[in-house]
Formats: sequence, structure tokens, C-alpha cells
Amino acid sequence: MNRIILHHTGGSYAVSNLDREHYHRIIDGSGEVHDGVHAIAGNAPGRTLTTGTYAAHTRALNTGSIGVSICAMASAEWGAVGRWAYPVRPEQVKALVAETARLCGLYGIAVSRKTVLSHAEVEPTLGVWQRGKWDFDYTLFGGTASRDPVAVGDEFRAAVLARMVDLPAAQDHPSRPTIWQGAAGHYVRDAQDALGITVDGAFGPITRAAVVAFQAQHELLPDGVIGPMTWAALL
Repeated sequence: MNRIILHHTGGSYAVSNLDREHYHRIIDGSGEVHDGVHAIAGNAPGRTLTTGTYAAHTRALNTGSIGVSICAMASAEWGAVGRWAYPVRPEQVKALVAETARLCGLYGIAVSRKTVLSHAEVEPTLGVWQRGKWDFDYTLFGGTASRDPVAVGDEFRAAVLARMVDLPAAQDHPSRPTIWQGAAGHYVRDAQDALGITVDGAFGPITRAAVVAFQAQHELLPDGVIGPMTWAALL
């Protein structure tokens, strides 16, 4: 797994059956962490995402993504901050930080804007369109008044890093290099063969278009770059 995406359920403080279907981990109003129905491995790169067999938590970006959600924000309106009936509680935020740090350590996920982010950050950071999501574009710690989800995310990531200070640093040792348009050689040939296109060893526009199409089909970030997640799905 290569990414953790954070959410609020849009429900009450109780964990519902729908929550269990859509997220790998769910945090109730008391801060207790619950497992979802689907194993994290169901969203692993290379797996076929068949409805009902994986946690569908983020549009077009479920492959390689762990979904963790806080039970909160039922009937909340974006501009009515002081009138939210089920605002996120401090104990839930504390549990979210701890569980995110634990998962990062377990799966070797290095904390960055592209690998640990909220649902609201997906579109501005990764360029994958979402349906007006705003979890979280509001402060989780009270340290910022900004409604900028990336600023809020930076605050959260700092807390996760602080929690991970005693954990061994995640090391990324991909077996194959990351390649993109302009690359050449046997790794490009391997990718072209796996994509079912002409094998010439040159990563040009046609190869890039095939990579983007493959990534979109497999709910990977469609950036045309073949990194660890795309390699895992290809091979």
C-alpha cells in the first residue's frame, strides 16, 4: 500500500454498516478504532477492484489507498461551523493521528502531501476530481483558522510525524526505477510489453498515453509516470 486517505463519514458518532463497507478503519465518537468489512489487501496494487470486494472510499483513487475515517459531521453545512451537531472530537483526532502513524510504519509509507492526505486534498494535490469533498478543510487541532485543506493537512501530517518519531524511518527500495516520457531501455520495454503496445524501448507520447489509460482503468493516479504502484499493477 502506498497512500492513506483520511475522511469523515458524514454520519453520527456511531459506526454504521455503510461506514464499515467503505473504509478500512473507522473511529467512533469515543476514539475507538474499528475495522471495516474489507481487508486493506483488497485495495492493493494489482488487484482487480470488483464491487463488493474492496473499500470504495475515494473516487478513482482506491488502488493502493488505505481509507481511514472519523465518525462525525452528520448534516453538517460547510459554512455553519458553530452549529455542527456532530463535530469531530479531540479524542477522535488523537486516535486518527495514532492509527495513521501505525499504518505508515506497518506499510512503509513515508509521510508527504501525496501519501498521507485528506479527501479534500485529493483533487488539489493529486489532480483527481472528487465530488466537492471537504473532509478535512477545517482545523482538527485548533491551530489554524484556514479552510485550505492542504494547510490543514500539513498540520495533521506534522502531528503524525511527531507520533512516528520513535518508529524506524520507512525505506522505499523499489525493485524497478520510476520511469516517464523520455526514458529508454529495457525497463521501458518491459512496461510496453505489459501494456500490450509496440515494444521499442523508447518512452514516447504513445507509451505515455497507454500508461495513463492503464492507470485510469486501475484507479491509479493517471500521471503517465510508472512508479512502484503502477509497476505492481502492470506486473
